[in-house]
Amino acid sequence: MECVEYYTVRAGDSLFLIGRRLGVSVDRLLELNPDVDPDNLTVGQRICVRADGSAGEQSPGVSCPIGTVPYTVQPGDTMERIAMRFATTVETIKEHNPDADPLNLQVGQRLCISQPVGDTPPCQQQNYYVIRRGDTVGAIAAAFGVSTRELLTANPTIVPENLRIGQVICIPQAPSPVEIVINIDAKRLTVYKNGRIFRQYVVATGKEETPTPTGVFTVINKQVDPGGPYGTRWLGLSRRGYGIHGTNDPSSIGKSASNGCVRMFNEDVEALFDIVPVGTIVRILP
Repeated sequence: MECVEYYTVRAGDSLFLIGRRLGVSVDRLLELNPDVDPDNLTVGQRICVRADGSAGEQSPGVSCPIGTVPYTVQPGDTMERIAMRFATTVETIKEHNPDADPLNLQVGQRLCISQPVGDTPPCQQQNYYVIRRGDTVGAIAAAFGVSTRELLTANPTIVPENLRIGQVICIPQAPSPVEIVINIDAKRLTVYKNGRIFRQYVVATGKEETPTPTGVFTVINKQVDPGGPYGTRWLGLSRRGYGIHGTNDPSSIGKSASNGCVRMFNEDVEALFDIVPVGTIVRILP
């Protein structure tokens, strides 16, 4: 059995939390990682979360409408738990899955789940930063051109000597204006800052039957760790149901593989998330 996707353990992780985030049962994680001690996970440890075509967004034979993605029912799942995991409602799941019996879900059954549209905790300047290993309050403040006092005022619950990896904090001043241009044909996302190319990333875009929409949109919300097929970050667009997000299927990057969203490697979308405020213009070209 060959592993095709790994997850890097973060502070506070457990197999249960990882499984819930990625839509994988704990039993399956233990099966994929026989040498892992579930009671002694360490930050930075890599564990296998998918092997040989196990369940993910690109499950074969699943055709879901635009704005939704396939999900495979796991042991212990109920429609209520699935709704909570994906920040949706049971009624919405039932609407997209009229043949599914909420009282008789079957392990391995495929459901179509709405893409998330929720926000992260509100910040006055509508921008967030997620703490990484080695970060300090002073370094973060310097990176965004604000004072340490301003950063701490915007985040009164932060303890500078005890920053937690994965902790979300507010940036009291939005970054310099940036613009995102996505070229569907080239599978390329380019970030422009002050009119110049700042960063570029390879992405996955929509399949032929579920194409990525073209036009000019804006980022209207941001979400940390949406989980499952959305990976570690979500940036929602003003075209409802569409967004830029991470993935639990990194082999799809560079291909026409999504249900219409723009998909990135998790490490790339994490970097993008921190420099793109709500309101950023996103131009999607054919």
